[in-house]
Amino acid sequence: MMLEDKLYANQFERNIVGSAIKSISNKWTFYILKDLFLGKKHFTEFQENRPNLDNKSLTRCLKTMKNNNLIEKKINGNMPEYYLTSKGRKLNKVFYELIIFSLDTNEDDFYTQQEIEFIKEVYIDILKL
Repeated sequence: MMLEDKLYANQFERNIVGSAIKSISNKWTFYILKDLFLGKKHFTEFQENRPNLDNKSLTRCLKTMKNNNLIEKKINGNMPEYYLTSKGRKLNKVFYELIIFSLDTNEDDFYTQQEIEFIKEVYIDILKL
């Protein structure tokens, strides 16, 4: 194999998409991202309407998101608050595309076309696209 071929093979051997997915692959990550994009920032807010999300799982997910530089934790008084980092905010387009994919493949006709268009517009505003 020529040197040029080896360099090309090594350069593209790393799974770039896999690396990105690994940082958001936790079961709860996208729920928390959605909450953060919607302005929630407290531990208890992330658990609202999620009876299956226990403290241990949420703590582990927040720690992983922090370690992956998606969120930062700030202490306000004695209450921790979580915020998206610039890296976390860059997921807005990915998040939006997943929403679009889900809405466009709406096989059970849960939403009307008018509702779908409204949801798209709302998320464009929320995600600052």
